[in-house]
Amino acid sequence: MADSRKRADSSRPSGKSASKRKPFNLTFLVIALVLIYIAAQFFSFFNKDTTNYIVAKQGEIVEKFSAQGVIIRQEELVKSSSGGIVQYYYPGGKELEKGTLVASILDDYYGDILQDKINQIYDQISDIDDGEYSDAFQALDTSIESTVSSYLRNKAVNNYSNLYALKDNLADAISKRKDMYSLMSNTQVASLLAQQGIYINEQDSVRSNLYLSEGGMIDYSYDGYEGWTADQIGPDFISNYDSSYQYFDINFQNIDSGTPLYRLITSPVWQIVIYLNKDQAQYFSGESSVDFIYNSTKELSGTIQSLEQTKEDQYKLVIKLTSHVQDFLNDRTASLVFTKNQHTGIKISDSCLVQKTYYVVPSEYIVRSGSQTGLLAVQADDSVIFQPVDVATENDDKTYFTLPDGVSPGFTIQKENSTERMTQGSTESVNGVYVVNGGYEQFVIVTIEYQAQGYAIVKGIKMYDRVKIIS
Repeated sequence: MADSRKRADSSRPSGKSASKRKPFNLTFLVIALVLIYIAAQFFSFFNKDTTNYIVAKQGEIVEKFSAQGVIIRQEELVKSSSGGIVQYYYPGGKELEKGTLVASILDDYYGDILQDKINQIYDQISDIDDGEYSDAFQALDTSIESTVSSYLRNKAVNNYSNLYALKDNLADAISKRKDMYSLMSNTQVASLLAQQGIYINEQDSVRSNLYLSEGGMIDYSYDGYEGWTADQIGPDFISNYDSSYQYFDINFQNIDSGTPLYRLITSPVWQIVIYLNKDQAQYFSGESSVDFIYNSTKELSGTIQSLEQTKEDQYKLVIKLTSHVQDFLNDRTASLVFTKNQHTGIKISDSCLVQKTYYVVPSEYIVRSGSQTGLLAVQADDSVIFQPVDVATENDDKTYFTLPDGVSPGFTIQKENSTERMTQGSTESVNGVYVVNGGYEQFVIVTIEYQAQGYAIVKGIKMYDRVKIIS
């Protein structure tokens, strides 16, 4: 029994040996796993297929060309025949009938007083919020009516002090307006004054009234080419055109004689003059109407008024339009884009196209021997031997190939089962793409039917082929 205890005690590890056992360290295990993961990612990255493809699909390319045009309208620039303060009655862009009173030239005597007050408007308009506009107009009307009525009740022939006071009071009444009120306030002021016989009748302050000689649309801008016709527009007009439309205020401005007052557009008909080369002009030959994009924003249609040759490779086109003249009153030149044709078919990116040069022979000279493809090369003793070649592709009864290393071109070949011979050595550059279906890459010759805007319509590949993008 003592022996068994001894054996049992001896089988137990001693305290000294147990203290020597080291605990399991997880840190080293984590580091090892991370290193293995990083190594696996690097291996995956460097062996990853980074080739990009597109899928061949049906599409279209619209053939376009752009040109610069010059705008011609039936318009005139009306200038003042005398100096003074100009008062307008209608906003720009409004169509008016013949005989409409559009402006009056007031005496400077009254204008100087009004001008000083009008200048105050610009300093005070910021005090008026959008919601207060209607109240401001109503307050103005009440003030004007009250002022005029008070003047009339105390009216006397030689009482000029009251008249001067009336002017000051009226100027004060409109001092809370700004240019944005100009036409409305001017019209209301003039109407009230006319009803009471002030300024216009008693003082004879109007030097001249301007009535429209014919109906049309007025605009308060000009560039100095008003009244020009299509015949006056030459091929160098746009390159020499350094003008721009000038705008002028319409709020009781003090002007001199000869100052432009407004521009009058008398017809909705307008024209665009364009100079083209021969290829561009062919598109319009025999056409009566044309569609185009105006300044990249508006789709317009017009009729071809004239197309004439001016030089060997220069043509002058005049397009007539009968609508939208009011939309482009401040354009003298414009960029136009014309659509010529639509090309449809299998559409791919230009980045897929590859151009290669191959030796080429009629396909009837190609000979197949077992698993090899080649040519019958004629030897010096007039015998023939089989010369293997690396066929790239076949197209239109032609076979395109490369010669094995060490074989020089220019040898004579013979058609199989015939005595007909020809010299091998002709080359052709062909357009093609790499088609990758099922993991197998193949170069396929394509015919480019139309190419523009970074794309091409091609024949030679099938719908849904995976086409390689060339880096």
